[in-house]
Amino acid sequence: MSQIPGQGWQELKRELMQKWRELSDNDLESTKGNAQSIVDLLERKVGMAIDEASEKFAEIASHYHLYDEPEEKPVKADEEKKERVMELKPKAPANRDRKPKDDYLG
Repeated sequence: MSQIPGQGWQELKRELMQKWRELSDNDLESTKGNAQSIVDLLERKVGMAIDEASEKFAEIASHYHLYDEPEEKPVKADEEKKERVMELKPKAPANRDRKPKDDYLG
């Protein structure tokens, strides 16, 4: 888990303190917005099992879209991998009307 950015962190702190009165602003500030530290704090101060604390925190944090998810950027036509097409040129038709060369006849 990673660090929680600015304004989202302030809003999240408020929600966490409303949901769990055992948590103080100082408690949450001591985590420096580190998600794993917040989960550990929920385990220690609220008495939750670590799995439950992690799940509850992730659920709340997901409402804030705190973690940057890679966005799919539209690929520009000139940036696309250009498909390589091998063009086959037809062979020149065999000249079946050609007479055998004299040097083959011995």
